[in-house]
Amino acid sequence: MTVGKRNLVMIARCDIYAILGLLCVLAWISCGPEGDKPAQLTEEMPQQVLQKFSTRHTEAGITRWTLAADKAEFHKNVGYMTNLTVQIFKDGQLEITITGDRGELIQASNDISFFDNVVGTSVDGILYTDVLHWRNNEGKLYGPNTCRIVRGDSTMIGRELEGNPSLETVSMKETQFRIYPKDEKTHVSQP
Repeated sequence: MTVGKRNLVMIARCDIYAILGLLCVLAWISCGPEGDKPAQLTEEMPQQVLQKFSTRHTEAGITRWTLAADKAEFHKNVGYMTNLTVQIFKDGQLEITITGDRGELIQASNDISFFDNVVGTSVDGILYTDVLHWRNNEGKLYGPNTCRIVRGDSTMIGRELEGNPSLETVSMKETQFRIYPKDEKTHVSQP
C-alpha cells in the first residue's frame, strides 16, 4: 500500500490538531474554580526558601532584635525557621540571646515563637523551655509550658512565664524554687 505525499500531510495535520485539542481540554480542566485542590496546594507551598537566613528589626533606627537561622521558609504571613538564634535589645543594649530548634516569625507583628530545646541566656539568668514567644509590641517573653530559670545555684521552675527579656523580672504560676541569697541582686538605698 502506498500513501501519497498529500495523504501524509493530511494525516500529520490531523495529528497536530488532535494534540492541540487535547492540550486545550487539559488546560480547561486544570482551570477549575477557586478553592479546588490546585489552588490550595500553591498556598501551602513556600513563597521563598532561604539557607543561612538573617534579618534585623529596628524601631526609630534602633535595633530591636536580630535573627539568624540555618533555613527559612516564607509563606504568606509567616516565616518558618530551623536552628534559629535571636538577640533581643533594649535601648541598643543586648538583653537576651535565645536559641531554638524551630521557630516562626509573624511578619505583620514581628512576633517570634521558639520551639524545641529553647534556651535564653541573659545577664540575669538562663531560661530553659520547649515553647517561648517574643511579643514584640509588648516587649515581653511568654512561655506557656514549664519553664526553668537558673541563676548561679538558684533555680525557679513554673508554668506560664511572663517577663522582660533580661529575665530580671518574671512571673510564673505553679512555681517551685530554690533560691540562694548569693545569686540574687541586692539593692542598697542611700539615705
